[in-house]
Amino acid sequence: MIKYLRFLATPFLAASGVFFALQGQYWMWVYYVIFAAIIIFGDIFLGDNKTHPNYKSTGWLNFFLYINIPILFLAVTISVWMVGDMPLPNWGTTFMDNRSATTPFHLVGYLIVMGLLVASAGTNVGHELTHRKRNKLDMFLGNWLLALTWDCAFAIEHVYGHHKYVATSKDPATAKRGQNPYLFIIRSTIFSHRNAWIIENDRLKRQGKSPFTIHNRMIIGYLRSGMLTFGAYVISGWAGVVMLLLIGMGGKVMLEGVNYMEHYGLVRQEGTPIRPHHSWNTNKRISSIFLFNLTRHSSHHENASLEYWELKAYPNAPVMPGGYLSCVYLVLFAPWIYHRIMAPKLKDWDINYASEEEKKLAHEQNMASGLSYLILA
Repeated sequence: MIKYLRFLATPFLAASGVFFALQGQYWMWVYYVIFAAIIIFGDIFLGDNKTHPNYKSTGWLNFFLYINIPILFLAVTISVWMVGDMPLPNWGTTFMDNRSATTPFHLVGYLIVMGLLVASAGTNVGHELTHRKRNKLDMFLGNWLLALTWDCAFAIEHVYGHHKYVATSKDPATAKRGQNPYLFIIRSTIFSHRNAWIIENDRLKRQGKSPFTIHNRMIIGYLRSGMLTFGAYVISGWAGVVMLLLIGMGGKVMLEGVNYMEHYGLVRQEGTPIRPHHSWNTNKRISSIFLFNLTRHSSHHENASLEYWELKAYPNAPVMPGGYLSCVYLVLFAPWIYHRIMAPKLKDWDINYASEEEKKLAHEQNMASGLSYLILA
């Protein structure tokens, strides 16, 4: 039973976010400290999980994904409500008092926490669901989760672009060695949307349809996000719109930070098979549980049709220096340290994982990066 219940961790974390959000004042900062401590110290002290349990009741495993959706939307709605003045019935007097005592500094805590929750319980779950291309319900729910970050392109470019071109120069979501992560975030965002438009336009043309119709999934995606933004305006006016957009921006930055570290510095000759060594993995127990095994990234790229509970923890795949949250914090707040930590890992990858063609591509990146410690003697 524990092997099932462990995947309740993320819904529980999101539900706790709802509780703390209603308390107002400094409580979201308290929640943030708890959130970060559980994941970072859990990864450090609770070790790895390399097991492959056999699951018979997959209905529960899917439920643990679906339950995130109403909980997360409620948490975001409360956060938007906190910046406005919409009244509540008599039963909500306490919550309104909590809102009145909440300062701008306290609201920064809401932005940070909700950005993390949107990334983990939102985009990450949306990623899992939008890979299920033949399941209309899962695609529908996954796209609504992506609407929180105005990232409808993810369901198209990630599935049909990134998974085809990963670790090649054609993939905007593969970070080059020594690349500035902030420029990467901007470039990845712009080119992902551009590529998604190209992919979607080509799909519609093959069907004999105009790209500028309601059949275009990009247009539908922007309409979803527009509806959520209008809802924020109804609840809290322009302050609510700003709050929602900043939360979405936080979630998007976290996503691109994860993209950065998942394939950082890895190369592949276009047209060759995608192998486990084209992704960085971590088998840290807590990261795996809270991210529905996204950490087993080599297995995911080797076979993108696998459900999250079917992914394998490859023992010989390249390994990240830590768990997901600690690594993404380094990428976003101390990239120079991250690059230094990853340098020996990239050297090891060049020597022990890369094919002859990949060694040449890696050498070209090492030279272009201008970071001498990446260049093999």
